Amino acid sequence: MNRRAFRLSVFGSVAISALVLSGAVNAQEADPASTEDDTVISVIEEAPADAESRQEKIVVTGSLLARDNFASSSPIQVITAEVATLEGLVDTAALLQGSSLASGSTQLNNTFQNFVTNGGIGAQTIDLRGCGDTRTLVLIDGKRPGPAGTRGSIAALDLNVLPQSIISRVEILKDGASTIYGSDAVCGVVNIITRDSVDSLELNFQATRPFDSGGEQYSVSGAYGFQLGDFADFTISAEYRLSEELDTSQRDYLDCARDYVRSENGTGLIDRLNFSAQGDPNQNCSNLYHNTAIDAFTGERLIPSPDGISGATGTGAFIPGYRPRVGTGYTADGAAYFEDILDGPFLDNRDFIPRNENISLFGTADVDLGGIAWDTELLFSRRETSVEGWRQFFPVVGSGSLCGFCGYIDDPTYDNAAGGLMQIVAPFPTVDDIQLDYYYASSSLSGGFSPGILDDWSWKIDGSYSRGEGSYGGNEILLSKSGDWNYDGVADIDGDGVADTIAPPSIDFLNPDILSGAAVNDLVAAIGGYQTGNTVYEQTTFTGVLAGEVFELPAGPVGLGLGAEYREFSIDDQPGVLTQGGDIWGSSTAGPTKGTNSVSEVFAEINVPLFKGAPLAEDVEFAGSVRAFDYDIGGSGTIYKVGLNWQINPVLRARSSYGTSYRAPALFELFLEDQTGFQSQTSIDPCVNWADTTNPNIRANCAAAGVPDNYTGAGSSALVITSGGGELLEPETGDTFTAGIIWTPTFADLNIAVDYYEIEIQDQITSLTAGQIVGGCYGTTAYPNDFCSLFERAPGTATVGAYKVDNIQAPTLNVDSQSQNGIDLEVRYTNEFNFGTLIVDGSVNWAFERYINVFGSDFVSGISDNDFNGTIGYPSVVGDASVRLDRGDWTYTWFTDFIGHQDDNRYYSADYNDPQAYFALTGRYKVYTEAQWTHGMSVRWTGDTWTLTGGIRNIFDEHPPQVSDLVQTSAGNTPAAATGYDVRGRRAFVNVSKKF
Repeated sequence: MNRRAFRLSVFGSVAISALVLSGAVNAQEADPASTEDDTVISVIEEAPADAESRQEKIVVTGSLLARDNFASSSPIQVITAEVATLEGLVDTAALLQGSSLASGSTQLNNTFQNFVTNGGIGAQTIDLRGCGDTRTLVLIDGKRPGPAGTRGSIAALDLNVLPQSIISRVEILKDGASTIYGSDAVCGVVNIITRDSVDSLELNFQATRPFDSGGEQYSVSGAYGFQLGDFADFTISAEYRLSEELDTSQRDYLDCARDYVRSENGTGLIDRLNFSAQGDPNQNCSNLYHNTAIDAFTGERLIPSPDGISGATGTGAFIPGYRPRVGTGYTADGAAYFEDILDGPFLDNRDFIPRNENISLFGTADVDLGGIAWDTELLFSRRETSVEGWRQFFPVVGSGSLCGFCGYIDDPTYDNAAGGLMQIVAPFPTVDDIQLDYYYASSSLSGGFSPGILDDWSWKIDGSYSRGEGSYGGNEILLSKSGDWNYDGVADIDGDGVADTIAPPSIDFLNPDILSGAAVNDLVAAIGGYQTGNTVYEQTTFTGVLAGEVFELPAGPVGLGLGAEYREFSIDDQPGVLTQGGDIWGSSTAGPTKGTNSVSEVFAEINVPLFKGAPLAEDVEFAGSVRAFDYDIGGSGTIYKVGLNWQINPVLRARSSYGTSYRAPALFELFLEDQTGFQSQTSIDPCVNWADTTNPNIRANCAAAGVPDNYTGAGSSALVITSGGGELLEPETGDTFTAGIIWTPTFADLNIAVDYYEIEIQDQITSLTAGQIVGGCYGTTAYPNDFCSLFERAPGTATVGAYKVDNIQAPTLNVDSQSQNGIDLEVRYTNEFNFGTLIVDGSVNWAFERYINVFGSDFVSGISDNDFNGTIGYPSVVGDASVRLDRGDWTYTWFTDFIGHQDDNRYYSADYNDPQAYFALTGRYKVYTEAQWTHGMSVRWTGDTWTLTGGIRNIFDEHPPQVSDLVQTSAGNTPAAATGYDVRGRRAFVNVSKKF
């Protein structure tokens, strides 16, 4: 069945189901006792209420037009600020990322210190449905603030800039809304509605403290409002937040990264034992490989001897207390062991969650200028983030001017004239310091027209400006002082186009105290440096909207909205002088990312009432919208959206929408200056040992390229050059379809909404990795292809590095596509009992499919299919629920989050549901995470001026599931992509509020 027919069948099924249900409901409503007219207030949507409430028109998220209730053809979820208080959520990111629309995908949540992420270190964003945070638009009171972050890759708003204390509620539009809001509103819109008034001085204090140390959170806020006569209202609020660091050593599930392989019968772990000089066989953590010297000729590795005695022969003789290692050995009873140094006490200070400090100021002014409303919002926020960690330093040092170990040479094979080469592996500390200042100002004028002139029409003019100023500093290893033989006479450090000579090291790299980290301060002093980069992102937006009623139909007035918008945005990222100049070891070099873009847009929306008061059609409305856009860089086009809102009877409603959307290239995707880095041949080249692969395309194409089937990939690393796509990039395009029913029976204060959704995105903008580019060349049926022109391969006749891949160009391209579909369920039940008012809320997201395609359909990836639904980071089912009892001055709440089972088995050629080889043993790898329920509770007392709330999150202290090291982990054996699990552990929280 094609997509069009499938969508029609879904909508038809919804309509038929609605008719069937309406008959059953009408039968139940025959009892006059159950015809009471109650107002239903729901986190799903505002249901039709009494006649008086119907007369109040409001503009809801996803529309230009004022409506008489929240009834919309697009599904909307509403989260109130009260949820944060009752569930002990300290910041805006936690409030949004914990929703069922976000927890089913990987969120940028301040735990990715060892990864390169959009927005830089410490940024927190929102990604609805796993489409990517660049495809979720965040608004403040219906207006688009500019992105914020550090480094060049800024595209989404950093939620740290938004103080939670200003939030009244959050409206989450669950489908695309590019026709109303423009670019980025592809998979949803998050509209943060701020408080519009403060009656008196308010003070608030909140603290969250884990039962185990580390990861404490504190917040202090205040708000004050006043009036000038009866024509002006003003509010001002301030908030300070502190999130203390959580070190990996403070949680067992973050501290010890290990192989995590169980015995064949699954009874216990059979991880290799630690027979190194550290002494305890059971302390077999693999946190940082170090304290090693490697003979560059023979590959022999020297490690501290467990018995403290040097090897009698070989290179180990010249390092006191070191000897050649045993790779993987076996005890008499068959247990595997290693002798390498893979851990150390100095690693205890590695930050999993860094220290984050925020201060925010927010002010509003609402002024009546004689029938014209003048509304202004001002926001200032400062974030300071500091991160501590460790990395490896592994230069190749040798004889002559670059001898970094000559003081330890006793073997004549390695005297200064013989050209000996050794590679050391030593620990090196890392420090990153981030400061981000964010400024946002928005002002609007709105009003109506004189009587007799465009009656029932209104106008609004908005202007907004945002500016993010960020600095990012950190320590680096200076290439010029590294003594690394690999770069001597190769690297251009000073940027003059001529390869430079690397200075000899000023210390002996084979000093055991350097290798072990005991003298790390001496190493930092000898080869370390510090640099600071700066990022400025600015955005200016002007919007005008005219809306009203054009004429009357039998079912009601036809609403029309017309608008135009101009937006200009720019980025200027200046990396530190070391990064720009190339004097940086083990990290990418980069130039400035600087550029400006602008867009002019016109848009329109219409709402047509089709039926009113008819049988099985109490209220039927058609909604349509269209938008045309023209970017200075990035293309132009038009998009549209149509929807049907069908109120079948007072208790049942059906809705459906279909629309196209777009996302323009972000500035960093356009203007990213060349960044250079290096990757090993074996990590990127599918032609390495291609005789062992079962991929038919790789076998045929590598052979056609003349690469031997036993090519080992030996040779120096490949140079990888990453850059922006410039004017070659086109906007992404998408299609979104939804269909749902909402049931609000009168026999119970109940509201149930079920919505099917389907999202398709084409021409996704992405920066391909080196492995994807080389793999794209050899993994398709068409060879050679466009990917093959993005790199060079040395001929087999080369004297050095025969067949090696080099000079990989990795520009940003329109190449990806993705599609997904599933169901959202929202439930709210309210009932007044003699012991109090009971409120039950629940939401569930059940994803059916999530396809992510990087190349064409003929590409053989080695994965059985491209449906990543249910893999780690993409759980099929997530949900949350709360049960609340209001009894007088007291409120009791129990809240629950659920995240479903996730399994990465499809990524591997072997079936890891079955036992697999583990060195010379057989064991079971764990490449899945279990489903998990996390519970919490709170109690709130509300007095005349005081409000006290206390509770516990994660009452049963559920820990993130652990996985084998085949899965990418962030710390310990906790999977990096599975951000829906709680990493802080059980914690108590308290909130104290005072009104004066």
